[in-house]
Amino acid sequence: MDIKTFKEVFDPILRDYIDIKNNQAKELLNDQRINSYIDYIQNFIFSGGKRIRPYVMRLTYRWFGGKFDEDAMKFAIVFELLHSMALIHDDVIDQADKRHNIPSMHKYIATKLTDGRWRVWESQAILIWDLIFSRVYELSNKEHNFPSNLLTKARENLHSMIEEVILWQMIDVDMMAWDQAPYELIEKKCYYKTASYTFIRPMLCGAIFADTAKDNMELTSELGKYLWLAFQLRDDMMDITFWDPTKSPFSDIQEGQQTYFTNYVFTHWTQEQKWILHWAMGNRLNTKQILDLQNIFKESWALSSGEKLLQEYSNQAKNALEKISFQDNIAKEWFTLLIQKLAKI
Repeated sequence: MDIKTFKEVFDPILRDYIDIKNNQAKELLNDQRINSYIDYIQNFIFSGGKRIRPYVMRLTYRWFGGKFDEDAMKFAIVFELLHSMALIHDDVIDQADKRHNIPSMHKYIATKLTDGRWRVWESQAILIWDLIFSRVYELSNKEHNFPSNLLTKARENLHSMIEEVILWQMIDVDMMAWDQAPYELIEKKCYYKTASYTFIRPMLCGAIFADTAKDNMELTSELGKYLWLAFQLRDDMMDITFWDPTKSPFSDIQEGQQTYFTNYVFTHWTQEQKWILHWAMGNRLNTKQILDLQNIFKESWALSSGEKLLQEYSNQAKNALEKISFQDNIAKEWFTLLIQKLAKI
């Protein structure tokens, strides 16, 4: 199934699980205000999101001939919960007001308090993060129909992913204080923060549960790498060109995030434009400043260079896909469509 159809099937499974866990937590607390924070987990998770992580896990599981589809779908909830945790964390770090056009978790909590103590908002949001993490732990350790040795491997893969994301998030935060980061470090940071937990680790989890051969596992990692490179570059480009309606324009730059495009300007363009971009990093921008910066990215050829690189990454993903021995050709077709969608600008 395509990702839209998958979401229609997966979301009720996800919603039922969250409902059960939220009701258990609220029954234990019986506190009206804090229960409203717990209820907001549901709003937060279902305010948007493509479900790409559970989708690629299930797709990989099917392409290698996996048969326990229901179990795969239930385990895939783990990746969506982890993604929601990461978003809550990012919003606190970046002081973001909104996520998918609704208040971020800490900003929602602020509406329920009258004294305006920002540390309380953020502290409660972090505790919501902890609560979701507890559910990740519970769900990943439940018994499934998968053989115990495969479950062990899948849990090890999941733990490696969590470690990678946290450690490279620390690098990401540290880079906000840098004047300019080398592109090699930006790419490595994005690899572990985005590639690993968006594509590679979920796909490896599907491959593990299908008990596929070692060669296929390596090819799965290669495909996931190039899917990520296309995904990340496209996401960064959309931030500059205003094509993502779920994000504020230039949110990456206003949060001080260093990307392929900022690095291109810093290393290829005039001193004046470098100074303008350097000043903009980490600052709130008005409409004129945003439009001026957009012109800099166009005039410096950063955007056209990014478009060429995006096509290159997409072609490499297609090449990796062709090397894999599929047991389910329909799954291969959906991966091909996913690559085409990532390449489209």
